[in-house]
Amino acid sequence: MKVSMAAFVILMGTGRLLRGQATPTAAIAEPRFNPGPNLPAIDGSFQYSLTASELIQTGLNSTSGTTATTNLSGNAEYISPSTVHPTLLLYSGGVLFNSFAGQGTQTYQSLTISQGLVGHGWALGASDTISFLPQSPTTGLSGIPGVGDLGLVPLPDPTLPAQSVLTNYGKRISNAANGTIERQINGRTSVSGSASYGILRFIGDTSSGTQSLDSNQVSGQVSVNRVLNHRSSMSLSAQYSNFSYVDNPTTFTTRGLSLQYSRQISKAVSFQVSAGPQWVNSFTVISPNLTTGTQVPALLTVQAGASISYVRKTTTFNLAYSRGVNNGSGVQTGSISDTVSASAQRTFGRNWSGSLMGAYTRTSGLAINGAASSLFAGTQVSRRLTNSLSAFGAYTGIHQSIDSSLAARNAFSGFSQVFSIGITFSPRQTRLGQF
Repeated sequence: MKVSMAAFVILMGTGRLLRGQATPTAAIAEPRFNPGPNLPAIDGSFQYSLTASELIQTGLNSTSGTTATTNLSGNAEYISPSTVHPTLLLYSGGVLFNSFAGQGTQTYQSLTISQGLVGHGWALGASDTISFLPQSPTTGLSGIPGVGDLGLVPLPDPTLPAQSVLTNYGKRISNAANGTIERQINGRTSVSGSASYGILRFIGDTSSGTQSLDSNQVSGQVSVNRVLNHRSSMSLSAQYSNFSYVDNPTTFTTRGLSLQYSRQISKAVSFQVSAGPQWVNSFTVISPNLTTGTQVPALLTVQAGASISYVRKTTTFNLAYSRGVNNGSGVQTGSISDTVSASAQRTFGRNWSGSLMGAYTRTSGLAINGAASSLFAGTQVSRRLTNSLSAFGAYTGIHQSIDSSLAARNAFSGFSQVFSIGITFSPRQTRLGQF
């Protein structure tokens, strides 16, 4: 009983956005942290890695030029083994020395803190995830392509503000605070609830001088959960979200219902699927000059999600689909995104490992008749040199096509590639015990 409740807290409150709108009730696999070949997931220990790499990028910020960037970065994680007060700390950050005119030196940071408390039929959890990025997030733990963290796959966090449309906007801060509670009614039934508050802020001038849309979102969810047997479970959830914008009075709300089914097919394979209606209220979009408004009618749409995962000792594979309403990623006052994503990891013997990750997102606006189709894919191959050192080579391709109405909002359009090589130092984990 305590084990399942502790897992609920960790799964509901941690991780990073999988580059798209996630289904709020999605079941999520255990986190993995593999800076180099044959480094197992951490449990009750602290582990870190330091990376130096050189990146060559083409098509940066919709230009045809080629830039060279030097990256110095690090990752760190602690996961406690406690089933009574489970704890997660996850950090990723670094500095980029860029040759592109006007870019200069840039930093990126991401931190997740999650704490649970489990006992006497109750499970409580609180978490906070904050990130500071110089560009739209794409692949890897940090969201920065080519920095050597493609094989690090944390938990996706459905409370993070969406950034599913890639933009030319520069620095941005996103933050999501989340709280969860669950009460066990009997051996198979529980009720749960969660609430979150998230922000997305763009900092500084953009290349075109276009004003970005800073946003806030408040969300809540109530669920009834039922274990059907030792392999299957179901949940019925009701959700509510409110989206608003800074320096613009536009605001809208959504309400939804969803039914989820999860099943552990075998020790290696599990899947989950959820679907239900989502209502968007009618609202008025205020123009950037705050002088005119456009009425947007109420909308009934579908929120949905599905995922399947395969986990073995040397191989991990995940495939997922999600659909839902989000904040508009800084370019639209609300949008609907459909996202298909996949990731795979495999170790080959003692010294080699490889990772693949890709996602396709189709985003259409609630208020603006404009759509964006974004696709990115990355691969990384690592070779262990010593017990603490590994070398890697990586490639990421990013493509996005947009309607003309989004060009005025500074959305990225074109094809960008990132080639990189680097070296990672990751010493043996340090036993810290329980918090």
